[in-house]
Amino acid sequence: MSTDYSRRAILRASAAAAVAAAAVPSLAACGAGKSGATSASNAGKQLAPWPTYTPVKGLNPDFPGTAGGVQDTFLHYPQNLVQSVPAKPGDGSTVKVMMVTYGAPPKGPDANQLWKAVNDAAGVDIELTMVADADFVVKYSTMMAAGDLPDIMMLGLYPLPNQAQFIQAKCADLTEYLSGDAGAKNYPNLAAIPGFTWDAMGRVGGRIYAVPTNRPRLGNSFYANSDKFTQASIWRPTVGGLKKDDLTKGLQTLNAKGHFALGTSTAANFGYLSHAGVHGAPNLWQLSGGAFTTTYGTDEFKASVATMADWFGKGLYDPGALTTSTVQCKSYFQNGTYLSDTDGFGAFTSFATTMGSTSTVDFVRPYDAGTAPTPWFASGYFGYTALKQAPPARIKMLLNVLNFFAAPFGSKEYELINYGIEGVHFTRGKDGGPSVPTDLGKVENNVNLPFKYIAAPPLVNYIPGQPEAAKRCYQAQMDIVPKGVADPSLGIQSPTFNKKWPTLLQLIDDSVNDIVTGKQPVSSWDGVVKSWKSQGGDAIAAELAAEYGKLHS
Repeated sequence: MSTDYSRRAILRASAAAAVAAAAVPSLAACGAGKSGATSASNAGKQLAPWPTYTPVKGLNPDFPGTAGGVQDTFLHYPQNLVQSVPAKPGDGSTVKVMMVTYGAPPKGPDANQLWKAVNDAAGVDIELTMVADADFVVKYSTMMAAGDLPDIMMLGLYPLPNQAQFIQAKCADLTEYLSGDAGAKNYPNLAAIPGFTWDAMGRVGGRIYAVPTNRPRLGNSFYANSDKFTQASIWRPTVGGLKKDDLTKGLQTLNAKGHFALGTSTAANFGYLSHAGVHGAPNLWQLSGGAFTTTYGTDEFKASVATMADWFGKGLYDPGALTTSTVQCKSYFQNGTYLSDTDGFGAFTSFATTMGSTSTVDFVRPYDAGTAPTPWFASGYFGYTALKQAPPARIKMLLNVLNFFAAPFGSKEYELINYGIEGVHFTRGKDGGPSVPTDLGKVENNVNLPFKYIAAPPLVNYIPGQPEAAKRCYQAQMDIVPKGVADPSLGIQSPTFNKKWPTLLQLIDDSVNDIVTGKQPVSSWDGVVKSWKSQGGDAIAAELAAEYGKLHS
């Protein structure tokens, strides 16, 4: 489980409840009680080692990342691209792929130059079934029930019925191919995916059944127009460098100048995922002595709600925040109506690119709220790729194809997959990067043709034409990542979580909103936690502890 998963899943859970009633959130998440569940559980099993982590050689970031999750940082686009895969990985056969899409339906490979070029480079004839995000649960559940499986399946985006059992019964066991040094030798691009991403995906029955898609360690972040914060004497780019009371006074000064100092949207819930960690609240759960305790019941979490309520009462938030869409909130931050915002880590690139010529966007470091901060890590992955069972020769070929699609930033393969063909889909910007799409590139691109969801390398910190912004992003990661904490429930099974989490999360979100906006007093939070625990929270905690105990007995 993870906060990323939980906030995505709630958007789909109501519509998909009938088909996802028995869902599990990750490969590792499978306990006893259903046919095949015991064998799919990792409890009591010898856990297969992940591929031996081996960073890609030949690339020289300006600022190297860290094993803890700081990204490799490139201030400029690499001038000499490497050939990551020495030979075409495919055997000329047709490979059927099913994955999510967030773009418009593309033309087929016969009329799509990007698709044809990628097919040629990969050495296979890729047939894509692209499923819109809103249809993911229903269409994937139908595919799994029908048994007509594609060769390559992107899974893990949302919970699916009996997912771990399905993977164990119908998908290829990749352990002998990927585990340990053999995986690093034969599939080096897959071995460059960091261990925290593999851990977040998890195993089934102690075995490796998929390849995860990496995402950065940092999740929801607190962004500010640091120029304005500097004017108010509240810009302190060090963890704990500014006391909360001084921050509040500075925000009031900014607010008095015709702006809202704090931006938020209906989806962000006043940024509590960021502020809770600043106040020292554990990431969703606290694990101690094998027992799981909810973050919602901690004094630190309650203190963060009180802080946001105080800020709202002082007029620092837009009174209409709960009717402000995410898109509107971004726009208000970019045009200066809001002087700060809480958003996902990936939003920094768009903010820096849009606002770079008028203002400086940076990460607000955890302020001093009276306790040691515990910034909440994201899960570190965005789905994973499983393969249909097939003879060993075909599995090896398909893994070579995944290794091709996981080619790193700075390689010829990466540029083709993500940007297309120079002169056809893009021209190069001032730093040599493929940052200027042609008219065709605005249609044939990695949004409408998202090969990046077949497999992908670790994401890097590169912002075209904005080297100073990339430096700021790197330094923020160096400051915050060492303080960050992961969700200890990642990869551990709880049937009650799968069934009731959307409702339980809605209770938390609604109650935070009511208290922050003054509809309920801060003192009502204790009753909220009591209701949350009785409606399923305590059951989740007990199930997590039981499965954790089996895994660590």
